[in-house]
Amino acid sequence: MKTPDAPDPIGSGPSLRTRVTAAVLVAAVVPVVALAVVLAIADSWNADPIVGRAALLAIVLAVALGLGIAVYVMSAVTGPMRRIVEAVERTAGGTPAPIAVTGEDEIARLAETQNRLAADVERRARELARIRSAAASATPSAGVEPLLWSARDEVVEAFGLIDAHVLRADPDTVPADERIPGEPIPIRAELRAGEDRLGLIVGRLPATRTWERSDQDLLELYGVVVGVAMRNADLFARVEEQNRALMAADEVKDDFLRGVSHNLQTPLARIRGYAERISDETSDPRARVIAEQSERLSRMVRQLLTVTRVDAGTLRPRLEVLALGPRVRRTWEALDAEGVDLDLRDDSAGWLAIADGGQVDQVLWALLDNAVKYGGGAPVTVSIAPGEPGELRLTIADGGPGIDPADRDRLFGRFERGSRRPGMTDLAGLAASEPAAGQTATAAEAGGSTANERPAPDAAEGSGLGLYVSRALCRAMGGDLLLEPDAAGRGAAFTLLMPAEIAEES
Repeated sequence: MKTPDAPDPIGSGPSLRTRVTAAVLVAAVVPVVALAVVLAIADSWNADPIVGRAALLAIVLAVALGLGIAVYVMSAVTGPMRRIVEAVERTAGGTPAPIAVTGEDEIARLAETQNRLAADVERRARELARIRSAAASATPSAGVEPLLWSARDEVVEAFGLIDAHVLRADPDTVPADERIPGEPIPIRAELRAGEDRLGLIVGRLPATRTWERSDQDLLELYGVVVGVAMRNADLFARVEEQNRALMAADEVKDDFLRGVSHNLQTPLARIRGYAERISDETSDPRARVIAEQSERLSRMVRQLLTVTRVDAGTLRPRLEVLALGPRVRRTWEALDAEGVDLDLRDDSAGWLAIADGGQVDQVLWALLDNAVKYGGGAPVTVSIAPGEPGELRLTIADGGPGIDPADRDRLFGRFERGSRRPGMTDLAGLAASEPAAGQTATAAEAGGSTANERPAPDAAEGSGLGLYVSRALCRAMGGDLLLEPDAAGRGAAFTLLMPAEIAEES
């Protein structure tokens, strides 16, 4: 049952084409048929055969004429309707299509209504495109004030406003303007980021424009876009301020470390020298402990100095062309590892490394000393061979227990120390620092304890900077320091990658 507010049903029963055709045929045929019936009643068919044939011909002509008129009427009615349907479908698909309007009948009024709908759809599509463009172009780094100025221009152009203001204020403190007939229409929408109300968009619309619920929804959507951009700009400014504060604190820390490192070098060197002299003269073991601990502290100071140079970007290696094999042998001889053999396999085939000799010596000393201490007395294997084009690979492997799997991923991290599981590698100590000019590689120059070193019971924890510094030194020379994967029958294995060139034949 139809309710009072329910719309009248359209399209129920026969189609429009069928109904119009039937109506035209009935209008054309019924009068002729009625005349034929009257003549038949009056017995005119038998009295005058000519009249009967004429009536029959009239009926046929009337039917034919009715069909022709029906076809014409249908084309005159359904043609405009078909164009209106096509335009509506295109509008629904997002491509508004206006229709040329002629006349003042119902079809013309329907076409005019479609044109208004198409214009509204096209306008809202432009508004939505502006909203998407504003969302894509919002840059938090520009700051909030430029964002608000840009939003004001965008909202005026997108929604066709007379003027607008984008305010960063509590919306409750801005009274709403009263709408006066004939005057510009006041509009407003809040700037929101989630549940936070950050501001307000207020503006005026021409009095001749309509402002429907869908327009208000688009304006409120634009307010959300601007509000989120404002929140992002505030967060970006806060992060930038914190970054500046952290950078300033980091610079102060680096200056402090540099100052402490330089100021401690001289007294530590004097303490170590006097302790070694007392140990030589008196054979007092306490003096030897003082010398060893002062040397350890000196290495840690030099390590911190190297870290500050790495972080400041002032680590500048002096590159030269050198052979790695002889440097490995000299470092091994200086190490004086009694009871441990060196298995050097130099397959460099005439390739020379391009590196800083002092820094290469530091890393070699640290890794060889590490291999001796925790290789279980097994020979230390060093292999040198070309790698990728223009590269030399130097791998040092020992026969010890290797690296704890839990430590491999964080091995080269800054301030990282390995686990202390018995029989496993301790990553705390591998260090490298720059030796004084003209000195050969020594334990002090190597920068401290090595990757597998376990400190004595009375020793302090390592700094966790050793491998970080060592890799930084290698990378400063254009190479790298890598930990090789585990392999059966082998302990820890480190590989130095160095840029190289082939030696010129004389």
